Amino acid sequence: MADIKGIATYEAQLQGVDLNIVLATIEAETNFRNIVGDNGDSLGPGQVQPRWHNDAYVWAANRFHLVWPSNRKDQTALTLSNDQFATAVAVRVIGKTWKGANYNFRKFSEYYVGAKIPDSDYQRRLNIYLKYTNGTAAGAAASSAYTPGQNTVGQTGEVQPGIGPINDVIVPATNYGVVANSQKYGNILYGRRYRILVSNSKGTALDVSDLRCTFEVYKTMMQPQFSTVTIYNLNAETENQIINEGDTVIVEAGYEGEQYGFIFQGDVVQPIRGKEDGVTYKLTLNSIDSDRKLNFGYVAFSVFKGQTARDIVGNVSSKAKIPMELGFISNGLSQAKLTRGKVIFGKSQDYLRQVAQSNAATFYMEDGKVNIIKATDYPPNEIVDLAPESGLIGTPMQTDYGVNFKCLLNPRLKLNSLVRIDNRQIQAQTFQFGSIPRALDAAGIYRIIELRHIGDTRGDNWYTECTTVSQAGGVVPGLLSSPNANPWG
Repeated sequence: MADIKGIATYEAQLQGVDLNIVLATIEAETNFRNIVGDNGDSLGPGQVQPRWHNDAYVWAANRFHLVWPSNRKDQTALTLSNDQFATAVAVRVIGKTWKGANYNFRKFSEYYVGAKIPDSDYQRRLNIYLKYTNGTAAGAAASSAYTPGQNTVGQTGEVQPGIGPINDVIVPATNYGVVANSQKYGNILYGRRYRILVSNSKGTALDVSDLRCTFEVYKTMMQPQFSTVTIYNLNAETENQIINEGDTVIVEAGYEGEQYGFIFQGDVVQPIRGKEDGVTYKLTLNSIDSDRKLNFGYVAFSVFKGQTARDIVGNVSSKAKIPMELGFISNGLSQAKLTRGKVIFGKSQDYLRQVAQSNAATFYMEDGKVNIIKATDYPPNEIVDLAPESGLIGTPMQTDYGVNFKCLLNPRLKLNSLVRIDNRQIQAQTFQFGSIPRALDAAGIYRIIELRHIGDTRGDNWYTECTTVSQAGGVVPGLLSSPNANPWG
């Protein structure tokens, strides 16, 4: 027996639909079974009727590379034989209905079941829903009578359910949007998907994804990572809340399917009000990755003798006033042990940078995590193969030490990760008088040392631009003058 509940959980996360409403609806309809109901009119775990939701079935068929039949017998057979397909349809319809009901459970039940839903059936469904929400404020609010305009903030003159005062907000499911008519192309680089959150110091967040947002994320190994996020047409109340309470910006972006993920989390260092024209207001948030950890993460402790450089990195990161997670820490750090105890007192970033410099390595923060790398370290993550079919845009240009390129926004591209580009796609650099001609990497493998993510949720920009260095033989950066050199220090 298939795990319909597990599939539904996966699909809710993938499609960006509230998991509670998905599980509650499927349990209420079929108790997580793929069956036929209503004399053959309703199909699958969500009891979706093809005559009303044929577009959802066509969308799922294209996604799973199936052919959606035209007759009911074959439609039923396909749905019952493919639990993943049937559940994907159910989650899509539930998500559209939930959004159409303005996230109000009473209206959702009337839309999904029918306006004449019996009180007993409504109460049964409500009890199941409250079971999944554990009776939280979100569940109670969703099940209460819907009052237009109540407790909403956001774009002036618009009702935006699910968004309340920043101190009371429950972080909603991932925002999900599909570019018009893109569904027919399947699950590869079509259908933008994004979520932009602004949270306060207590960890509660405001999702501003329904408004127009633009962002530019800049990352490099040589200085702190930073971003500029601009939110358009907030009302005065919400704008003031973000200015006064917004501490952290979180940006997730990409495309429907696997190419979606987290691209930036940083501390807001400067909010700026402004106007783009006479009627368009905007709030720009300038943020730095791990600014508070770097500048206020003080340490004060002592260590015994016998500690290695890696031990010190772990202790400094975990015992700082604002603890830090470890990202990639080089295995090439010195194994020499302290011959006596040591007192560590001061900024955590100073000690981490000292460890890096004494080991000919580079220290930087990315996504809130400590990274200390040596140029000879082989990145542990996957190598992304870039080509026009996988998002490469235009012609990559050869530089002195590597290649610069542009592609569709790709959260898999991170600092120190590797990409492979067919050298036939790259335009060679023009030789300069007196300079030494440099060849492209023989294996076509390049290491990212600088990148920019540029996005506009209601515009054309949705790109990633990278600066890379070639890997000599696909192993170490070709710009190294010696094995012990640190080109980024």
